[in-house]
Amino acid sequence: MDEQLWNKCVEYHGHHCPGLAIGVRASLEAIKALPINFAENDEIVCVSENESCSVDGIRVVLGCTGNKGNLLFIKNEKQAFSIFNRTTGKSIRLILKDLPEMDRDEKEAFLLNEPAATKIFDFEKPHFELPEKQDFPQAINS
Repeated sequence: MDEQLWNKCVEYHGHHCPGLAIGVRASLEAIKALPINFAENDEIVCVSENESCSVDGIRVVLGCTGNKGNLLFIKNEKQAFSIFNRTTGKSIRLILKDLPEMDRDEKEAFLLNEPAATKIFDFEKPHFELPEKQDFPQAINS
């Protein structure tokens, strides 16, 4: 894990926790899979299925925010994220797997450092197409 990036995420979020680590790792895996970079504008879109600490990792690593209109929410209460690259049309959905029992610090370390991403996430295509920008539902500004 890039310690400088992790520290930036922790500073933004206010504390370190496994939830933040989920969003950071999901973002890093999306960057590898698509490939994408930090969204300077709104070319990268994340549809999160939860509103938890993990979303702050998405905000910092991918640059997706409600204010830019490229961070949207579906109330599903799943640790799942659909990431879209509007420039290339590529997308991926990452779904957190049930993880083994471990304490808070062990879980955070596992999420950040486990080399096999397939032990952390299931990877699939999103269940929906990204709507045209003018048809986006109102994003939660946070």
